[in-house]
Amino acid sequence: MKQLLLALAIVAPITASADIIKCTFTEPFVSSTYSMTQSTLTYESIDDTKQVIQKVSFQIKAAGVFELVAKDGTVLQRLELNNQGSDGMSDSTYPYDVKDNSSITNSGRGGCQSNSLKAKISG
Repeated sequence: MKQLLLALAIVAPITASADIIKCTFTEPFVSSTYSMTQSTLTYESIDDTKQVIQKVSFQIKAAGVFELVAKDGTVLQRLELNNQGSDGMSDSTYPYDVKDNSSITNSGRGGCQSNSLKAKISG
C-alpha cells in the first residue's frame, strides 16, 4: 500500500496539470479529446463528425494507469503512461498508450498526449 501511495504521489502532479488529453486512432481515423475542467470526452472523425460525452471522470487506477469513466460506470478509455503509445501511422511515440472501448474507434488502440506530456517524433 505504501508503494502505491508513493507512486500516486509521483504521478499525481503530472496528471493534475494535464487539463487536456488528446488521443489519436487509425482505422478508423478518429481523435478523442478529454477535458478535465469540463469533464467531457469528445470524439471527432475525419469527416468532422463529433460526439461529446458529458460527465466523464478521470480515475487513477494504479501508478501510471488511468481510466475515463462515463457517469453510468462504463470505462470509455484506459490509458497507460508508458511512453509506448502509437497512432499506428506516424513516427510519433506518445506518452500514453490508450485502449478505447467505443464503437467509434472499433475498440481501437492509440496514442495520447497531454498539455504537459507531448509526443516525440522518432527518426
